[in-house]
Amino acid sequence: MIGLFRYAFRLAPAVAVASMAVAVLAAVLAVVQPLLLGQVVGRLPAAVSGDTVGSFVALLLAFLSTVALAQVVRTPQAAFADANGAAREKDMLLRLNKVTGADPDQSSLDDPKRMSTIRQLWDRQWEAGMGMQIATGPLLEQVLATVGMALALALVMPWWISVIMVGAALAQSVVFHRTVQDEFGVWAGQSELQKQSMYAFQQATGPAAKELRIFGLGSYFRQRFWDLQTEALEPYWRRRRTRTATNLLVGTGRVALGVGAIAYAGWLAANGRLDLTGLATAIPLVLALTDSEVWASGQVTRGATVLRWMEELEPSVTPRNVLRVRPVLDEPVATRPAEAAARKSAPPPEIVFDEVGFRYPGSDRLVLDRLSWQLPARGSVALVGVNGAGKSTLVKLLAGSYRPTRGAVLVDGVPLASLDDDELRSWQRRIAPITQDFIRLPLPAGDNVEIGTGWTWAGRIDMPSWPVTSQLDAVAGQTAVLDLVSALPAGWATPLDKSMPGGTDLSGGEWQRLALARAVRAVEEGAGLVVLDEPAAALDVTAEAHLVDSYLTLFDPVTLLVISHRLSVVRPVPTICVLSDGRIVEQGDHDELMAGGGRYRDLFRLQAARYVGDADLDR
Repeated sequence: MIGLFRYAFRLAPAVAVASMAVAVLAAVLAVVQPLLLGQVVGRLPAAVSGDTVGSFVALLLAFLSTVALAQVVRTPQAAFADANGAAREKDMLLRLNKVTGADPDQSSLDDPKRMSTIRQLWDRQWEAGMGMQIATGPLLEQVLATVGMALALALVMPWWISVIMVGAALAQSVVFHRTVQDEFGVWAGQSELQKQSMYAFQQATGPAAKELRIFGLGSYFRQRFWDLQTEALEPYWRRRRTRTATNLLVGTGRVALGVGAIAYAGWLAANGRLDLTGLATAIPLVLALTDSEVWASGQVTRGATVLRWMEELEPSVTPRNVLRVRPVLDEPVATRPAEAAARKSAPPPEIVFDEVGFRYPGSDRLVLDRLSWQLPARGSVALVGVNGAGKSTLVKLLAGSYRPTRGAVLVDGVPLASLDDDELRSWQRRIAPITQDFIRLPLPAGDNVEIGTGWTWAGRIDMPSWPVTSQLDAVAGQTAVLDLVSALPAGWATPLDKSMPGGTDLSGGEWQRLALARAVRAVEEGAGLVVLDEPAAALDVTAEAHLVDSYLTLFDPVTLLVISHRLSVVRPVPTICVLSDGRIVEQGDHDELMAGGGRYRDLFRLQAARYVGDADLDR
């Protein structure tokens, strides 16, 4: 509860203070009402006989005022709860955003335990807000009101009655608290089954939906989703059925004690040991103590648990740590931070792989084994190899997304593993990648190119007026995508998602052409290393030919790495490296490698044999 108090004060101090003040007022009213009611009932006979009418009316008005005020305070309580909820939602989503997207080291996303925690937090982060709202509102009110009513009851009845009533409330609260903790633990332990069930759901409704229907597998995935969800929920249901019997027994015992306390008050009154005022005060106090809610402690426990998980995962965050939003939306280029200016002035980097070995977490297989390799500054190098040779892994190490198991990746002589997070982010901003699974944002086409700079063009699909497009048009002209953009319904402002208003979708080749334009735009803004990973995988023959004819010229000012299975794409590159068994086994230009009669020649002949005769295979 204290932790939730601190959390509430950190998020919205004024709202937290106001919420607690209203809770204290509501608790005071809950105690005062039975006392005033007792006085009103006790003086009723005298008022009926004509004595003390004035004081009776004053007491009655006071009692009615507390009843009205108790209802009125519910309105600000709801408003404060909404304000707290908004602050909590912003904080939690920013933290989860940072955990999943702001860490430059990607290896943490491969940790099953960490990802399980993230999934649970995503599903249950609202409970931290609920616990915070309850702790600063209903629970605080319940605790103060229970203590106050117990003290008031002790004034009119023997003190041990109050002790019994409070003890019963505490016992039920403890039982409920343990129930919630137990059920929460059982549910949290089923995260793997929950993940698998949602995977089945996503497959049936996502990009694979077409194939699943063609293959007639819709019912299979529906059944799998149902079976996994049922398996995940069954331990929870079983535990809840067991706990329900205990809760029912404790709750029934508490009601029986309340009935007994009221009967005892009646016996005291019948024997002249409790007057009418005392009886009229005791009965509502006993009823209130019997009926005081105990669920709030359970909700606070759940909220505190979720908050503790979040604090362990990401202690704190501010929007500036996570979000990079252009401050001016009606200018072609917003003011860039100092690091962006420094990036534009930095020379192209030299990258050296020094005896690098790497295996993925949880695996014993070496993907790279004592790899020694160099990408010269402002040089163009191609990398080829069969599937599974380690080409994509090499790119991840190059970007600092993973750290080598042994050896070092050096950028201008500095090991990437020695960089802190900010320095690693700065290095990653200097890379312009076109990967096999390049990003496709459901935003305007302009944004899908401009994000190569680390900033947005518009960032929205509903702008009243759009930023200028001169820089985007220039890039489109260089990369032959101007015709593609011109054919879009709203040009650069067209959302590239057909589920969006006015949106459309692109073919795989069209997306890949936009990705090339994004890389060129990134180079304009200071990227010094371009990685083209299968840049022609989705291109038609014409687009591929244009790519092959132009990319060495487009990226001449920077360090360029080209990775492709299509050897026609890498043929113009002056240095071609063959990766096999985790090492560079051949290196040279096309003619040298063909003359060497090694693995590159075998791969090239295998591909070329489909298009030319035997006499031309060695050209």
